[in-house]
Amino acid sequence: MKVRTVSFEALQRDKRRARKRDELRLARGEVTPEQLEEENSFIPLSAKITLQDFSKTLKRYYDK
Repeated sequence: MKVRTVSFEALQRDKRRARKRDELRLARGEVTPEQLEEENSFIPLSAKITLQDFSKTLKRYYDK
């Protein structure tokens, strides 16, 4: 299997193209800023994030 190498310049060029495309879509009213943020977000805006409290577990483990 051949591995393809991508240069930093190519990644930056792709990022600039994507940003320009997003600017045009916003200007034409195809998407709202919120929709665009949702599309580009690593974590969806509607995601429910829960932070676990491990203090009781750690206390039991380390208080021996």
